[in-house]
Amino acid sequence: MDLEDQLAKVKQLVGQGRYLDARALSQEALKTNNSLELQRLYAMAVSKSGMPAVAKDFLEKTYREHPEDPETAGILGGIYKELFKKSEESAFAVQSRDTYLKNFSVTGNYYTGINAATMSAIAGQARKGREIAKEVIEKIGAPNEFWQVATLGEAYLLSKDYPKSIDFYLKARQQAGTDWGKISSVYNQLWLIKHYMHVPSDILKIFNPPTVAGFVGHMIDHPSRPTPRFPAAIEPMVKASIKSTIKSQKVAIGYCSLACGGDILFAEAMEEEGGEVNISLPFNKKDFVEVSVAFAGESWVNRFESLISKHQVTYVTQEPFDHNADLFSMQSKVVLGSTILRSSMMRSEPHLITVLSDFDLSKMEGGTRDSIGLWPNTDKIFNISPNSFITDSATVPSTVPPPPRAKPSKVRPALYTLVADLESESEEEISEFFETVNGKMEEVVVPPLASTTTESKMVFGFAGMRPLEDFIHFLKRIKGVKLNKLRLSIGGGPILLEDFHEKDPVQYKKMSGFHFEKALESHRYGMPGLCIALSPLAYELAMYKVNMELMSRISNEEGEMIDVFKVLD
Repeated sequence: MDLEDQLAKVKQLVGQGRYLDARALSQEALKTNNSLELQRLYAMAVSKSGMPAVAKDFLEKTYREHPEDPETAGILGGIYKELFKKSEESAFAVQSRDTYLKNFSVTGNYYTGINAATMSAIAGQARKGREIAKEVIEKIGAPNEFWQVATLGEAYLLSKDYPKSIDFYLKARQQAGTDWGKISSVYNQLWLIKHYMHVPSDILKIFNPPTVAGFVGHMIDHPSRPTPRFPAAIEPMVKASIKSTIKSQKVAIGYCSLACGGDILFAEAMEEEGGEVNISLPFNKKDFVEVSVAFAGESWVNRFESLISKHQVTYVTQEPFDHNADLFSMQSKVVLGSTILRSSMMRSEPHLITVLSDFDLSKMEGGTRDSIGLWPNTDKIFNISPNSFITDSATVPSTVPPPPRAKPSKVRPALYTLVADLESESEEEISEFFETVNGKMEEVVVPPLASTTTESKMVFGFAGMRPLEDFIHFLKRIKGVKLNKLRLSIGGGPILLEDFHEKDPVQYKKMSGFHFEKALESHRYGMPGLCIALSPLAYELAMYKVNMELMSRISNEEGEMIDVFKVLD
């Protein structure tokens, strides 16, 4: 691949938000070509991958050689800005402002100009910020695209001309439509500015982030259900209530599964209200339809197919169901975690809409009541009870015998995996790491259910996210483990276990299967001092108050989302 092809590929990866892939490819390309554009792309990818300090050290050298290049200045200024937001050290704010300002003075680029103005205000030099903002207004003149309009809104805000600021922000919001990326970007900038100067509430309201809601709810009653809970006859009333809740809470982004009943009704209601629908399935489509949709009739299957063809779908696994009920539990956690993570990125409060019977108190693994019990924001649960719509005539017990319960054909629990290794070429150092960890395993409060050692990596399997989190902190406390060289990655899904001992689960030793191999393969993205969490389990992390700082969102070559967490401070 020649330089032109390499640059095109790296740009494509950056544009898709696949920063780890972009970092790996640009790093390899830099070994044979030191082009300015390649250096810029590498620095951006490293920063977005969760290591802005490393990106700063690299790009500062490039900037000294090309001080007038606007793209280099813009990226470096952004890295300083990111470091300031994380550390709140004023020196980074000043460095960011100076970098942007120097370039604006030479090029007149409105992007570096508005950032120089804003960072001046943040650095305590409001008058200087107003002066630069006025220059930016003159440079743009008559705006012809979204970012120019939004920039004028920010420039007039810094100039304290609030009526004009409101006017341009309103125009920008109209142009943004449902582009939540643009809306979130402007709101996050306003959120930062308001911590250092007055921002009128009327301006903040213009870019108020949308409400993000997750959904869990009962399926339509199976023909064998003894006592009606969600009979098909009450479907229209339940859907009307779901839609009413969506409207009253101003939900614009929704996360759900797609079983017959509540899930499909929520997805359809979101779609009809013009909202964004994100679907999660616990295992492959064929088995899911058979288990969770088809028994309710062909019309539900058709509705399922219509929705899945139009909206984003995330699978916990593409493997078969094989009667592993714990996959439903893992999927519910992905739905709830996705809702919380998306809300946090938009600085909004996550909501949960449910269809839960007041009378049915059963708590099956991965079921509605079980899933609701995981939701941390109890004051933002909006339940629709199907009992409100059931008439006496619908309470006739079923005479259809329930289908027989089948057992899994293999020992394949849904596990959370942690891959650990050291960035080292020394076999002695790697061997010492293995021995140190294994020698301390008896100190683990909740030991892993499985552990496997490859030539250079240790892999551990856990039944839940909390014991995995505790294990990470256990690794951090071990004397002799070099944290600056330690790489960790979290994955998971159905994992095949050999040497299964039911009475002594600690004896699980051999892990295999697609998700085990995927965990090993994806670990190549790891960087010293970081833990990466792979989709879809990364979303579940958002549900827990773990000591992990979200750094950025990236994706691997299959297009799956990955979240990077800094855990080794």
